[in-house]
Amino acid sequence: DEALILKRKAEDITSSLNGHCIYLVGMMGSGKTTVGKILSEVLGYSFIDSDKLVEQAVGVPSVAQIFKEYSEAFFRDNESKVLRDLSTMHRLVVATGGGAVIRPVNWKYMKQGMTVWLDVPLEALARRIAAVGTASRPLLHQEPGDPYTKVASSPLNQNDMPYS
Repeated sequence: DEALILKRKAEDITSSLNGHCIYLVGMMGSGKTTVGKILSEVLGYSFIDSDKLVEQAVGVPSVAQIFKEYSEAFFRDNESKVLRDLSTMHRLVVATGGGAVIRPVNWKYMKQGMTVWLDVPLEALARRIAAVGTASRPLLHQEPGDPYTKVASSPLNQNDMPYS
């Protein structure tokens, strides 16, 4: 059972965290929210979805709507502000947005804690996103076509991520 494996691994690292936050990064659909909720429960940390905090800060109910009404740059600016604020806190598991890693300043904030990359094969990402559609994925929803093909052929693949 994957949840049990994750729980055991989390228990192994608890003592070395010293209350530092954990930032989960990865492509859209990589499971940051699912893993984050399990991890926070095991560690006794609070779970935060950074996209939800941006939505609340802007007063708009979805990332897709923020992209549509404002712009991706506006969203990214607000995402950086949220990550800056979170970097001063402790005992959080933060599921970041899939594009949070494209701004170097966000790495500065996330380095205040531990960053964990959820590496999921592109084929699995495509299947996951195809199952739920692209309406909540503004970078994929702009183009016509079926979700699986859009994800599988997306230039936003794991090899392009600026991880350090």
